[in-house]
Amino acid sequence: MSAKLLAPAVAVLFALAAGAACADPLTWSLILRPGDIVAGPALQKLSAHRPWNWEFDGRDGTFEIAVRKAAFPAASPQCRMDYLILGMPLYYPENPKQASLPERRAVYDALLAMQETRKGGLPVQVEALAYARNGPPGPELTSCNIYFVLPLAEDAGKLLP
Repeated sequence: MSAKLLAPAVAVLFALAAGAACADPLTWSLILRPGDIVAGPALQKLSAHRPWNWEFDGRDGTFEIAVRKAAFPAASPQCRMDYLILGMPLYYPENPKQASLPERRAVYDALLAMQETRKGGLPVQVEALAYARNGPPGPELTSCNIYFVLPLAEDAGKLLP
């Protein structure tokens, strides 16, 4: 087998062995369930060694939720909390890789509704940006931070049954 064919084969095997559902080593697709998250005012009760951005910010579209580490497919050995911090990136209208404020708000509202009703699931794509590396078991986070991938899917704010 030539070296050109061997490298992609090894990469595919490595990704499968890692067990993470990620097309790119730093991007994962998840379905968040009510037991996986803490959102909105309830975040104020979680210790994060810093204040949570638990409210939707209508100026820049940012907010944070907590995602249980056990619900995430990659290890996070340097994160000393039981939760990862899933943040919505800042809104820059001039950036083509973007989501409008109403799209962001729909995601936030869906997460709050899911938490309140304890029903449904929300499909999301998340990325680690610069906070990941390839460790011995595969991709792993180097902090507690992950971010929504932009642009958001067309139906990003719609809950699954």
